[in-house]
Amino acid sequence: MKELEKRYFEIFNEKNAYAFSCGGRFEILGNHTDHNHGLCLAATCNLAITALVTPKEEIVRFHSEGFDPFFVDLKDLSIHDEETNHSPSLVRGVAAYLKEHGYNIGGFDAYSVSNIFKGAGVSSSAAFELLVAEIFNSLYNDNSIPKIVLAKAGQYAENVYFGKKSGLLDQVGVGFGNISYIDFKDIDNPKIETVDFPFKHLHFVIVNTGGSHAELSDLYSQIPQDMYEAAHAMGHNFLIEGSPDELEKVKDKISLSSYERALHFYGENSRVTRAMKALKNKDEKEFLNCILGSRESSCYLLKNMMVGSNYEGSPLEATDLALEIMKGRGACKINGGGFAGSIICVVPEECLKEFLDKMSDKYGKENVVEIYVRETGPVRL
Repeated sequence: MKELEKRYFEIFNEKNAYAFSCGGRFEILGNHTDHNHGLCLAATCNLAITALVTPKEEIVRFHSEGFDPFFVDLKDLSIHDEETNHSPSLVRGVAAYLKEHGYNIGGFDAYSVSNIFKGAGVSSSAAFELLVAEIFNSLYNDNSIPKIVLAKAGQYAENVYFGKKSGLLDQVGVGFGNISYIDFKDIDNPKIETVDFPFKHLHFVIVNTGGSHAELSDLYSQIPQDMYEAAHAMGHNFLIEGSPDELEKVKDKISLSSYERALHFYGENSRVTRAMKALKNKDEKEFLNCILGSRESSCYLLKNMMVGSNYEGSPLEATDLALEIMKGRGACKINGGGFAGSIICVVPEECLKEFLDKMSDKYGKENVVEIYVRETGPVRL
């Protein structure tokens, strides 16, 4: 924090600043279920963005370590095409949403640092959005804005201003703290329940397998399209409106991939429900079985563990190695969209050192990171 304060003073010549922090998120269960209004289990993690902030008038001046500074005039909350896919759009979009919904906004100077590493499905963009939303909430609204409104402000900024279509999973995952059970049946007003992680000797480790997500957009978009095909064959808009029994009646009318991915959806929903119950009952064996079941479903039904038959360097190879190291004592699965990128592993204390060493030998120490469930969402420290 002292280095952060020093840098802030160098930039803004200001010593009396407020400190804010927002963690990233990781997916425990519910892979590719949110777009069909299913169930998810996500956790806020300790990898975080931390910022020092001083309220100003109507200008946001934002400096982030390793990035070019930017400025946003809050008197102009229109969409700026040149800001698409860039951070200023997120600030402007969050401000626009909050103002439109009757909340106060105001300028500020900010300098931030982050240890959320990119490409690992930890939602650095959602963490940034919710950090900005919390700054507006704390400085100008006396902490009166509900968490779900802050999450929706982040999603709105990402969808409308940044230009990336996404559900609400990332923003809820970073915004509520602890582990969130999310029911997306009413996607505009999801039901959210938080629970503590009770297994103190189990450790979460993210392994970034490498591989670019570029050129994979078609593979990602095909998954919901296949699920929609199955839903429509049953006479519904989304799979959540149907059932496994209905699916069996129409299996001959849809493609094999649509059938299998719909099966994954229903199985994954069941695993989310069972895992939430296991967390409450402190049933470690059932919790791990749900994680392992998700991995199997991703392998054989969802089929997002590698691109084509490219096993080497794939998330599938990483999970195989992880399970080999743990020798039946833990669990692992895909983290995020899949095909490339990261896996999330649940590693028992007794094999943690061996696991970190061997996975680091394979993927590099910088790509194997132990993470913790963070109790709070975005917060003023």
